[in-house]
Amino acid sequence: MRSPQPACSLAALAVLAALACNSGDDAATAATTGDASSTTSGASSTATTAADSETSTSADTAVEPALTYYRDIKPIVDAKCATCHRPGDIAPFSLVDYEQVSMMAPYVIGDITARTMPPWSPDAACRPYAHDRALTDLQITAILEWIELGVPAGDPADEPAPPAPPAPVDYDLELGLPAPYAPTVFPDEYRCFLLDWPKDQDSYVTAFEVVPGERAIVHHVIAFIIPPEDVASFDALDAADPGPGYPCYGGPGGGTDFRAAWLGAWVPGGGGGALPADTGIRIRPSSKLAVQMHYHPVEGAGPDQSQIKLRTAATVARPAYLLPLANPGWIKGLPPMLIPAGAADVVHSFEIDLSNVIQFLYNDATFGIGEPVVAHAAGVHMHTIGASASLNVKRGDGGDDTCLIDVPRWDFNWQGVYQFAGPTTINPTDKVRLECHFDNSAGDQPVTWGEGTGDEMCLGMVYVSAP
Repeated sequence: MRSPQPACSLAALAVLAALACNSGDDAATAATTGDASSTTSGASSTATTAADSETSTSADTAVEPALTYYRDIKPIVDAKCATCHRPGDIAPFSLVDYEQVSMMAPYVIGDITARTMPPWSPDAACRPYAHDRALTDLQITAILEWIELGVPAGDPADEPAPPAPPAPVDYDLELGLPAPYAPTVFPDEYRCFLLDWPKDQDSYVTAFEVVPGERAIVHHVIAFIIPPEDVASFDALDAADPGPGYPCYGGPGGGTDFRAAWLGAWVPGGGGGALPADTGIRIRPSSKLAVQMHYHPVEGAGPDQSQIKLRTAATVARPAYLLPLANPGWIKGLPPMLIPAGAADVVHSFEIDLSNVIQFLYNDATFGIGEPVVAHAAGVHMHTIGASASLNVKRGDGGDDTCLIDVPRWDFNWQGVYQFAGPTTINPTDKVRLECHFDNSAGDQPVTWGEGTGDEMCLGMVYVSAP
């Protein structure tokens, strides 16, 4: 995918992310982290025993291949690949049956060994994450050995039973684009649509799911909360564009800097569902949602009218925030976040107390100032010359650092907020360290902080709740 075009909002770029992508349904999680891995592990050991036994078997006796598509490979492909590689979805070819997988198998060796597919940015050495899309070492080995064996199909009856589907979420709101929209900007269009928030009292969103209208062109969806005091500026932004919605690369626009709070997101391969247990994001009456659609138009696709499903509650045990983290000096150019022309590895970093972030962002903060918070997810954001980035908790008591996220190979087209397998407490004495590496070796001009694609950013995001 090629990089998008014009300028972006700082607030939105703080959340150009996909928590929803990484909070996929429990069925996919089971297949991804449990069933598929254990199946592959068993298959790998079977490969050795089958090879040993074959040497003592008569030549005219058929030997079951050590690895077969239906028994060993299909569960992996279904869990890790076919969520995007299926008819009508964003991926360029389908991988939903044996004929398709066996035909494409020789061409995916480089991608899976380089771990560029399936797209999954965080380093597993940092911490375990929920809904991990990455292939395990055992899964990669199984696929490569299966290809070496000549992609045997095996018996369809050998396919393991799929994981049980998750319990359905009881959504109580469904909001969507007011009319079908056909993107007109190629190769990528970012467009925002304002939706009225229907609740007349404070409410908390506890589950979020996107239902893409035209899956073949919807690359990601992000919903931002526009508070009542900022609605007029966003209405003006919308009215200034003659078409439905308005252009909004990276975020909702409106000049609100960090104050456009993130609600939820979706990317291909992601599911949706409940936010971390007992947490929820507050939305005040008279607010609006700015729904950013990233379209990647393809020939023959129809117009899109995506929908958002939400579960709300009047109260939650643990209210939550998504906190964008960046050095204010970079934003104001005091000093500038300079990346010189020709420089191959430029590092910018800073540390901050989350209490200060909460106090700055929320005049009516209900938790987190001078007290612990619980971190449930994290992400990082840069632009096109970003190389790697990380967020770590520097413990004030002198204990070992805690890694929240480490992205060793930055890819602008695949970024997100990633939900932890288990939460992490951040104490008032702790600081969160953000570090970004940039590679401007091919550039002939210096680069500094800015909202355009040719500018750069170094942002972190942490989803935190009350303890």
